[in-house]
Amino acid sequence: MILRGIRIFSDEYNPNEKLEEVFHIQAESMCSMFSSFVYEKKIRTSVTVINIECRSTNALERTIEIDGFLDVCVHYDVKNFAKFSEQQKKEIQLEIIMLGLKKACEHLSLEYAPFEEIQKQIISLDYNHCFIWKKPKFSPNRKRKVFVKVDWGVYKIDLMLVIEERNGTILLQRAVPINHPGTMGLDILGELKWLDNDTVELKHRYIKSEVYTFTV
Repeated sequence: MILRGIRIFSDEYNPNEKLEEVFHIQAESMCSMFSSFVYEKKIRTSVTVINIECRSTNALERTIEIDGFLDVCVHYDVKNFAKFSEQQKKEIQLEIIMLGLKKACEHLSLEYAPFEEIQKQIISLDYNHCFIWKKPKFSPNRKRKVFVKVDWGVYKIDLMLVIEERNGTILLQRAVPINHPGTMGLDILGELKWLDNDTVELKHRYIKSEVYTFTV
């Protein structure tokens, strides 16, 4: 198997929290960023996903491997997590991932060094998870291209649709509305297509009524 994903969770539950304030929702960006670098390394092991659970007590459950998933526990009390700045939260999230991976490497007999390389990559990017969604799409006459820039932070995702000439001249740059928190917000990126040489259409992956058009 190829290791594809790293996820972090918490054993704490607060029914009064808004969805975007939940610990694992705020960690989705860092997990996505780390996972993208992990997949590039094509690390072969017995699992595809490593789940790291933060426990508020020192009583940690044993590491469990089942059906391609590895569950490990680390000690971190998330009660005070809300008080930190966005940058501090990113740093803490990365530290938690590295703690969990150290235990995972021991269980799976994996080298820890490749994950340390990813850690350095993320730090060099100042913990910012920015990327272009899929590949740019050219207009029917091949004179223009459209793409979506993603800037995924702890609290929100910013999506910017950009239409350019082939030489890079920007013709249109518009924010894409996001109506859902966390990873669910990215579901607006379902299908992007040209309707003609001047207009593009962006459809939600699941909600048929969420359709946006952008015209130069």
